[in-house]
Amino acid sequence: MGLIGVFLDVQNIQETFERQGKEVRYDVLKRNIIILGKREEEDYKFIAFVPYKRDDERRQRLIDALSFQGYRVVAKQTRERLDGSIKANMDIEITLEVLSMVNYLDEIILVTGDGDFVPLVDYVSKLGKRVIIIGLGRGYTSVELIRACDEYYNMDEMEGVIKEIYPSSMREE
Repeated sequence: MGLIGVFLDVQNIQETFERQGKEVRYDVLKRNIIILGKREEEDYKFIAFVPYKRDDERRQRLIDALSFQGYRVVAKQTRERLDGSIKANMDIEITLEVLSMVNYLDEIILVTGDGDFVPLVDYVSKLGKRVIIIGLGRGYTSVELIRACDEYYNMDEMEGVIKEIYPSSMREE
């Protein structure tokens, strides 16, 4: 048996759950993925793609935590556009990583809700690879992405993965 590659689109994950006043327990997510696959931990290659702003200490702590939890972290500094907006997308890096590893993988697990990955999922499926999507919950995962994969799970339904930062009664509506 070959490896199972697990690729996390951390920007997509963080933005989705932070807006809801929630945080992701990446250590628990990793355990859930291993349990789902019914294989040993050494059969998995976990890679987290994390964009960061130079002075963002919170994101630096997340990068360190992911590293200590056994994820290989691919980090890239964000770029600020002339209009002040931030470019923090790592879709190309994720795609290149999957394509560079595809010959060594039996399965590919993408943790994202981003529909931009549909062509990648279609391509690796045509190569005979099984593709599993762990999406970000109802309304936060592209329907086209769900249709393209072999199997789909909602991250927000996985035991202990999502944690409230503060109760909804304290959140500003």
